[in-house]
Amino acid sequence: MAKSSDSRPESYKVDTDSIRVLCDPLPSAHNWQLRKDLIYPLRSPSLCHLQRTRAQTQTSLGFFKPKEIMRLEIEPEKGQQWTAEELQKLQQTDLFRGTLPDTLEKIPYKFFYHFKCEDPRCTTHRISCVDWETGQSWRSWRTKYGADWESAFRETYERKMIDLCDTHFSVGTMRAHPDRWIIIGLFYPKK
Repeated sequence: MAKSSDSRPESYKVDTDSIRVLCDPLPSAHNWQLRKDLIYPLRSPSLCHLQRTRAQTQTSLGFFKPKEIMRLEIEPEKGQQWTAEELQKLQQTDLFRGTLPDTLEKIPYKFFYHFKCEDPRCTTHRISCVDWETGQSWRSWRTKYGADWESAFRETYERKMIDLCDTHFSVGTMRAHPDRWIIIGLFYPKK
């Protein structure tokens, strides 16, 4: 991989010829133990810690366990269609085939987690969740449940994440907004 023009230290341009499968997918047996063994050493103490250290290190990726998830907020997206700039990005040539991809459907909602982290000075956070799985769940459940999609969505991404799972957030910043953290992935073995 070569360093990109993005100033964030974890940002690289992928050399597609260098991609190799090194192992089979990690099984979820024993409450995700092999996955935990791999990812837990990467944990940060809190989002507050990541925010403080970003100023010195420019780090733009992190993984932590929130102390308390209060709720999932769902807001309608202001623009129901892609902007011209967003469409241009979406219509870039496919990385592996050199063909234009199908245009991705825009999700008409934004998802936010409101939580408190382990830092004693934490006053709570409310950050956007752009996790791929949550978006795909909305697409699937909108078709399966129609107008009742939100009940199924909240059952999984709110109640289960709060009551039944040992939920951790993978977070990152955006190139255009290096001080703004977003949830880019959810890690949720059962408690």
